[in-house]
Amino acid sequence: MENLEKALGKLFLIGIQGTSLNSENMKALKSILPGAIIFFSRNIEDKYQLSKFIEDIKNFLDYEPLFCIDQEGGTVTRLKKGFTIVPSAMGVTATSEPENAYISANLLAKEMSSVGIDWNLAPVVDINNNPKNSVIGIRSFSDDKNVVLKFAREYVKGLHDGGVLSCLKHFPGIGNVNTDPHLDLPQGESSKDDLLSTELFPFLNIDSPSWMPTHVYLPKIQKKKEPASLSEDILTNLVREELKYKGVLIADDFEMGGVANFYTAQEAVIKSLSSGMNIVSICHSFEKQSKAKNAVLSKYKNDDNFKKKINLSLERIHSLMKISADLKEKNNNKISLEEVGKKEHIKLAQNIVDKSITVLNMSHDTRFLPLKNVDEIYYFAKELSSYGIEDKRTQISYIIEPISKELKTKVNILETGKIIDHEVREEIIQNSKNKNILVLSENAYLHSELVELISKMSQKTKKLILVALRNPYDVFIPKVEYGICTYGFNENIQTSLLKILKGKINPTGNLPIKWRPKYAR
Repeated sequence: MENLEKALGKLFLIGIQGTSLNSENMKALKSILPGAIIFFSRNIEDKYQLSKFIEDIKNFLDYEPLFCIDQEGGTVTRLKKGFTIVPSAMGVTATSEPENAYISANLLAKEMSSVGIDWNLAPVVDINNNPKNSVIGIRSFSDDKNVVLKFAREYVKGLHDGGVLSCLKHFPGIGNVNTDPHLDLPQGESSKDDLLSTELFPFLNIDSPSWMPTHVYLPKIQKKKEPASLSEDILTNLVREELKYKGVLIADDFEMGGVANFYTAQEAVIKSLSSGMNIVSICHSFEKQSKAKNAVLSKYKNDDNFKKKINLSLERIHSLMKISADLKEKNNNKISLEEVGKKEHIKLAQNIVDKSITVLNMSHDTRFLPLKNVDEIYYFAKELSSYGIEDKRTQISYIIEPISKELKTKVNILETGKIIDHEVREEIIQNSKNKNILVLSENAYLHSELVELISKMSQKTKKLILVALRNPYDVFIPKVEYGICTYGFNENIQTSLLKILKGKINPTGNLPIKWRPKYAR
């Protein structure tokens, strides 16, 4: 076997700090010798910087790791400045055209490939069958497994045709849990039959070279209470023996609360690799990466059973790297750096966004668009500290300024999840009387206090139009008669929303979910 430290480094996906080589990240790279490196927004300034950073890392390491990213589309977008941004999965489904999933993913792949990224940790194939799930939502294509399959299959094909590896996540499915694994360990109630017929349906019917097991506990399937990402019952008994999956299993980040609340990094890594994981992920802390690598080296030298498991994982990783090389070779349309974010790409993405915006009119008044004479705008924004998979915001969504300017109305901003003072609530309700009000919301339906406030506002107003910037369930808040779903708040969504509010284009999007609350009309 090649140098043992280098060979065992292939088992690790790591995140590093910085936007160029420096003493801190060079120390991490030389110490771990990772098989895969993941980039976050903290590592990216623009396409030229990222391309140079990747080349410099390859030259420094003197070998080529796989370079990865979470570039799902919508709110989970790492490549921003100078890149083409595509809608969220649910936004794509709202167009009712599966080919838009192919176009979106293919645009992403061409631009990723150009800067040197090999592997997109996408698509999300979770079925969003629990509206209270705050971690998946618009990242899912739908709450219907057949729709998820139809769109995700096209997305995967689009990535592969653009020369980039895909990864189906989050195995074995977290569309129906209430807890965010970034914060704690969710518990799923699916039986084996439920799992096989629903959650696993996309995994079993899409040809992808990698799956991402996540941190969820399934008491009806697992013998011990532990995350699926560390469980032999899941990683070996279910994945390899029962489902016969031959691809690579890459773990969701072990620094998430679903694992880190219960295990040290070295405990998690040893347990996960022993149970059948192929690549373990530690995305932030060099100290944790270093301790985990040393633990793996020691265990490999002293445990023959562990050694056999690791050697099998290394074979699978080698096969994945071969698939990556083959995809690159078949990608005849590789674009130059100058072509990344070009007008044609942006126009294609904007066209998909235009088609995705969905208007729901619960009353018989068809004349509420174009919007005129808006007296007040309220923005109920998701709290700044709770973004989980997304990078934390440094400012309130940039959707606000152009809408405020266009409608010549100032915006009142309140963060959801924070208690709104009783007097403030009453003042908002009274202030709504006989006015035309635009409400922008981010998952307000998850907060009973906000649901009540928006309902009461709607009863007082002349007209209240609610724009759901995240999950579409906000438009079903009782008494809301005019709803618009955008499935995200990127700049191109803001552009499409303004076109619709001004009557420049007709909304053609369709709601990509079957679920309706009991009170929906």
